[in-house]
Amino acid sequence: MENQITSNENAMRLFFNEDIFLVQDDSVVDRAKTAVGFDVPKLEAIEPIISNSDVVKAKEVPDVKPEEKTPDLVKVVEKTIETRNFKHLGGNKKSVLILVNDADNDVSTEEGKTLLRNIVKAINLTTPDFALVNYAQYKDADFTEFHAFYKPTLMLAFGVSVTDLKLAVSWANEMLVYQKTRMIFAPNLHQLDADIEAKKLLWGNLKKV
Repeated sequence: MENQITSNENAMRLFFNEDIFLVQDDSVVDRAKTAVGFDVPKLEAIEPIISNSDVVKAKEVPDVKPEEKTPDLVKVVEKTIETRNFKHLGGNKKSVLILVNDADNDVSTEEGKTLLRNIVKAINLTTPDFALVNYAQYKDADFTEFHAFYKPTLMLAFGVSVTDLKLAVSWANEMLVYQKTRMIFAPNLHQLDADIEAKKLLWGNLKKV
């Protein structure tokens, strides 16, 4: 059954819309006198015991809506990395990134370029397979940028160190794997051409590719 209790002031007036009085009735007194054989004191007029003014007005209780919890808004600040268009040689079809570091030449000296050609042949790569970038033109670039642009599965770095690329790894003459990219570091191509021991270390890592 619907709750009939109400706190609405207008609805309360429907129940208490008139003053209530006790009214003197002389006929009742006469009948009482006849019945008992003596005078019955007359009832004095009594002020109304309940009036509209005496009705306690129900305090209007404002509607209380359940507190709506606003979820915390977490502002996500997206760091926008402007992807620069690196200049490179090759087609990068096999996602191989080769970094050289020569401020005086596009790639290296003649000795260095000859050595590089022999290296890529040794691992069965041709020019369309890799992207060759001269790091000397992008000294402020790090591995994150190169990875975002080229997405290499193999990176050969000649004259470019893990520190230059801001990598949180150490090079210990063993091939590294970082973010699914195999990495091999070696001296600058021109220097490498005359360093027999460095060539042996490089060849040992290339055989793992």
